[in-house]
Amino acid sequence: MRQAIAGRRLRRAISLLAFMSLGAGAIVSAPAAAAGESAIVQGATVRADRDSPTGYTVKFVYHNPNATQVRLAGDLTLLDVNTGTTRYQPEAWQPGRYHAGGTEFLRDMTKDPKGYWSVSVPLHAGSLSYWYRVWDPTQGWVNKRIWDPASTNPRPSGESSFRVRNNDVLDAVYVPYAEKQNDPVLKERAEYELPVADRSQRGTVTYVPYTTILGDSGHYLGVYLPANYDANRAEPYKVAYLAHGIFGDETDFMVPANVPNILDNMTARGEIEPTVVVTMGNHFTGTSLGFASYNQTNAANNLVQTILPLIEESYNVSTERAGRAYAGFSYGGMTGAHVIRGYPTTFGFYGHFSGNPSLTAQDYDNIAGAVGDDDLFVFLGNGVFEGNLNAQNTIADNFRARGFAAETTQVAGAHDAMTASQLFTIFARDYLWSGVDSVSVTPTTENLTKGWVRQFSAQVTTNEGVSPAVTWSVRGATSAGTTISADGLLSVAAAETASSLTVVATSVVDPTKAGSTQVTLTPPGTARVAVKAKAAPASIARGGTFELNVDVRAQSQHKKAPKVTGEIAVTFGGTTQVVSLIGGAAVIKLPTTGLSAGVYPVHVAYSGDPTYAPAAADHQQLRVR
Repeated sequence: MRQAIAGRRLRRAISLLAFMSLGAGAIVSAPAAAAGESAIVQGATVRADRDSPTGYTVKFVYHNPNATQVRLAGDLTLLDVNTGTTRYQPEAWQPGRYHAGGTEFLRDMTKDPKGYWSVSVPLHAGSLSYWYRVWDPTQGWVNKRIWDPASTNPRPSGESSFRVRNNDVLDAVYVPYAEKQNDPVLKERAEYELPVADRSQRGTVTYVPYTTILGDSGHYLGVYLPANYDANRAEPYKVAYLAHGIFGDETDFMVPANVPNILDNMTARGEIEPTVVVTMGNHFTGTSLGFASYNQTNAANNLVQTILPLIEESYNVSTERAGRAYAGFSYGGMTGAHVIRGYPTTFGFYGHFSGNPSLTAQDYDNIAGAVGDDDLFVFLGNGVFEGNLNAQNTIADNFRARGFAAETTQVAGAHDAMTASQLFTIFARDYLWSGVDSVSVTPTTENLTKGWVRQFSAQVTTNEGVSPAVTWSVRGATSAGTTISADGLLSVAAAETASSLTVVATSVVDPTKAGSTQVTLTPPGTARVAVKAKAAPASIARGGTFELNVDVRAQSQHKKAPKVTGEIAVTFGGTTQVVSLIGGAAVIKLPTTGLSAGVYPVHVAYSGDPTYAPAAADHQQLRVR
């Protein structure tokens, strides 16, 4: 029996028809600084701005008195999903236009007498890629591309990282979502890509020097550890190994693709198990900065033979295939073919972002033969400005034909790190390990009189840090009056004609995990009852507890039921308690915790049974002061 490790459904997919065009960019002079601006703060400062088309404006400030020219640059021009070809400047933002790479945004910055260079631009929500281009004769810089020195993003030490040597660095600015943007894509990006508000829920990023499989030193691994990482935790952490695109390096997924923020937010929400991430530079030819510097075979071998043993010795991470994922962007996605072909049983999950694995029919067969009764999951996607998903769908179909799960999707983006971050969000949230083992419902079976209610509860077994939340549903009902509340209270309509119902609790984190119980319905009797209820005291200070005495009596005694049986449901202050009758009576505590001052009615409902009919009424008003 094949053991499934993939099963989480895609919750959100963006279906957009567009194509990509690498149009010519424009250098736009910066507008003059407005009078009365606040004191200078270096770096990227985001402020709410009602005059901005996005609701926010970002001011970039870089200090260099010796520079003769500075430009803000980045993936900050806009593409419209309706055309996919026309490039717009940030000021021309409107719904349906997204910042996208492929054409470098360039804008002159203005220098003040103290050597501060600045420019302000409106930007939409999310993590957006930018950098500076600097001319500084004292350092020999001519159009030098630099990280923002005020940025707090961790980076490898020195100048040895590939992007620095290749004059191709990328930084990131985090812009919130404003309602005036009116765009669900941008709203979701802000929810995942901005730093989590509670600093205690943020993981850490470090860069660890190591020696590659070819014996070259001076290379780095990026390591993200989730918040509260425990090196001695009994259960090892799941781990994702992420590979960059051509001319990228170990910083790509950590900074512009924004994986640390994404995982911080998912973990804080309980949407994914706390996960370790490892990134690496895949350049193996010494000082070369061209295409020859990237070798996919070396990259695959280096990952499995060198990086995995080093990480597994140094960190508390999974050594099982079901606890490992490989994903790559662009050339890193293509490198996934070498990984899965050469090491088919090493990883349980594969993500190919804007870069497809090239596999033959024999490769697919060999992979299936090696994996055997285990499983693997393959995810492929791109940005709408990159073209259609025909190739990705064909690859997915080849895996599906051999019994493996595979999914494809598109996001609003071009061939850049911002597309990689959106695809990683979907891959991690919807398909990686959910950490939910099982869901069960109690009571496991139930007989219920029509017209009545029953409280159900869910037991969810999860790994550490994973939310146990469930959604409730009822199946088989014929009446719109038969419903179940968000906390599992089933209400069966008196007019319900079904003879049985199925109550289902489904994991919010992993919708493939659910539990259920069968409810057999019986019609109530016809003998009438009188329901009396009295609470004491009639008024109480907030935080106190009322005591309600309920008495249910038959209006005409029935020889087969000398005492009224069944249950009552008592609703007070928005909370319902279901209590069994003992000798036709019950005593119920009504706490006032959380209630504001005011008057609240007490609603008491009797369930009925095969002898007696249901009855319900509002009783006395209780005052909370």
